[in-house]
Amino acid sequence: MAPTPPSSSTTTTSIQISHLPPPNPSILLYPPTTLSSLALTPPSFPPLPPTNSTSPTPSPPLPLLFLSSLSIRIPVFIHEQHCSLAGEIDTDDPRSHHFVAFAFAPQSDDGGYGGHDDGEGEKGTAASTLRLVPPPHSHHDVEVKTDDPQARPLGPQHGKTRIYDGREPYMKIGRMATLRAFRGRGIAAQLLEYALDWATEHRAELSARAEADGEGENGEEWKGLVLSHAQVAVEGWWVKMGFVADEGMGRWWEEGIEHVGMWRRL
Repeated sequence: MAPTPPSSSTTTTSIQISHLPPPNPSILLYPPTTLSSLALTPPSFPPLPPTNSTSPTPSPPLPLLFLSSLSIRIPVFIHEQHCSLAGEIDTDDPRSHHFVAFAFAPQSDDGGYGGHDDGEGEKGTAASTLRLVPPPHSHHDVEVKTDDPQARPLGPQHGKTRIYDGREPYMKIGRMATLRAFRGRGIAAQLLEYALDWATEHRAELSARAEADGEGENGEEWKGLVLSHAQVAVEGWWVKMGFVADEGMGRWWEEGIEHVGMWRRL
């Protein structure tokens, strides 16, 4: 699933943005249905960690900020856009940096994991989220819509294009979503710029990771290139945020939604 931001660029809502470094891979031990239940209807106690059957030591518990992110992703991608719950939490989640914007407004009391204290006793709601996926990037499967003559079944073309040289390491924006009640306030724009500013400030750290993982030839450093697999319906929003469509990647379908690759250099 790709980013789905709102269309407005202004906001009067007070927000606070929190960052979760790559969580423990044990988050993948939870069934998607369990994660969905925990995120949307949390119990009154922290979730117990899953126990690996091959080890008597239980895995670390779920980070609450990750559940806050899911409390946005699941309503948007699963309930609104009818994407697959089974594919919502994937192998990129444990290695991604997750960012959540909490809104402090009269309608922000939801009593769940979306709740967040600003340090002064005021409760906020998890309103918008995204993940920043570091290199290297695997090529994921895309939907082939053979029954639709207007579909583009080839998926994203990974390789050299007019914009991308086919080898430079890049960061990828993914799982970007904003709850319906908080759209049109510019929250997603603030969240995106915050995450990109964070990436710029930690360029050395991210470059070291890219080199260690062998992204690019000869361990090239990350030079500020960012990719979004944007939904075509909101392509204009990404243009306003400084991204440029790469027609060389083609246009393709993911979960029944048409996408286009868009780049920005920080």
